[in-house]
Parts: sequence; C-alpha cells; structure tokens
Amino acid sequence: MDRRSALALHVLAFAALAGLATPALAQEEEEPSSRFSGAFQLDITNVYFFRGLLQERDGLIAQPWAELYFDAYSSETGFIRNVTLGAGVWNSMHSRETLASDEPGWIYETDWYPLISIGLPQGFTLSTYYYWYTSPNDAFRTAQELNFKLEWDDSEALGRFALAPWANLAIETNRTAFGPDEGVGLQLGVEPTLYTFEHERYPVSFTVPVEVGLAIDDYYEEEDGREDTFGYVSFGLSMSVPLPFVPESLGAWSFGVTAKGYYFNDTLEELNEGDELYPMVMGSLGVEF
Repeated sequence: MDRRSALALHVLAFAALAGLATPALAQEEEEPSSRFSGAFQLDITNVYFFRGLLQERDGLIAQPWAELYFDAYSSETGFIRNVTLGAGVWNSMHSRETLASDEPGWIYETDWYPLISIGLPQGFTLSTYYYWYTSPNDAFRTAQELNFKLEWDDSEALGRFALAPWANLAIETNRTAFGPDEGVGLQLGVEPTLYTFEHERYPVSFTVPVEVGLAIDDYYEEEDGREDTFGYVSFGLSMSVPLPFVPESLGAWSFGVTAKGYYFNDTLEELNEGDELYPMVMGSLGVEF
C-alpha cells in the first residue's frame, strides 16, 4: 500500500486584489494578501519506503505532490490562533512498473487527502489528514487512514538549539499497509538545524532529520500475531537553498537534497530483501505560492 496522485497535478490559479491608492495621503495601501496558498514539489529518489515498508528500490522513482490551502481563521490571541483548510495529492511513479496489472503501469500510487490544520499558542500546530491510498496500476487495493500530526515550532523558545519535533498517529480505517489486521502506528521525529551558511541571495541550510516508526497495535504484525513495538529508524542530513533567480511572480522556489539511512526491525528487514540497513538519497525541487 501507499501514497499519492495520478496524472493530475493541476496547480490552481489565485486572484490577488490590488489595493486602491489613497490620493489624499499620496501613498499606496498594502495589497490585501490572498487567503489561498499552496505548494508543489517533485522528489526524485532511489528507494521508496512507506514507514519502513519497502515499495520499490530499483529504477527511477519520481514522487510529485501538490497541496492547496485556505486560511479560514486567524487571531493574535486565544487558544486557537489560526485554522487552515486544505487538500493534497501525492504520487509515486516507477520506471519498473512495480506490481502493475493495469495501465498506466508506471503510476504505482496516488494518494488523495483533505486536511485541517489548527495553530495553537507557543508554536504548536495540530493537523488532521484523511488519506485514500490508491494504485492506478492496480498494484494494491485502495486503503484509508486517519492521521493526527502534532508539530512544535520551538525556534522562538530554543533559538539555535531548536529541534522542530513532531509526532504522527496513524489509524488504519479500511484495509492495511502490512499484516492481516488494521492497526495503529506512531511516528516520532525531529529535524534540528545543523548549520546555515549565510549568503545574501543563496543561504544554504543543513538539517538533521531523524524519524522513528513504532507499532501501537497491529501495525507491523506477523501472520501469527507477533509484533515488535519498534519498526524502523531513519537518520541523515538535508540541504536546502532558495532559488531567487526565479521571478517572484512564479512563487518561492527552492532546491534540496536529503541523504539518509534506514535501520529496520527483523520483520521489515525481511521485507527489505534481507538488508537491515539501507541508504536513501532524494533530490527535491519545490515552489510555494
């Protein structure tokens, strides 16, 4: 099973309303910002793991995704600081036509999901996602999952020692990614900034992403019911740099590279063709608008 979209990555058009000049003051008012925003990104990688579960590790793997957001509510005070509604689509496209039994054989996975994100005081954000994991090439049957993700932007509290921690609770609601039963998994992660190379036009940031995948109930279970709480850990180094030579009217573009290693429990090691440790390298080109 897995995640992301079919040929559809249509990026959406937004209207920006120009503010009227105030002749009496002889100065222009700021243009009202749009309540819509979005992101598009193309990732190219050597291997596709879904929470430690091997999907493909040969051939070319391209994973484009897009999300659109609507700023529904914003406040400087109170328990709820902002509410964002959105929707996204994520795809995994494989030159090896992984497990294909229908056309288009190269589109292994397309995931569709609505989301709601709630900003809380002190830099916390709680987001809810509902995923439909579909396979256009019929490699697997559609599965569904409910996710609750809590993130903490601790940069204001900890400064240069910020860890950017997050936790995601994944609840399978229809079919399962692995094993005979629908289950519950927990992923925990941090991504501290190791170093930022300051440059007027091309500041380069280096971060250290670390993620641990755990089974709460029936998430990595064997046929006989046995299950280890620990599933996998990934760790590595990411680099990202903005691309200011792209006109601002086309959005804020950036490029990144991530290199990580995955370490698996015995069950996932067997699924990964006997490799307990496996490297992953991903290049990313993205835009926010």
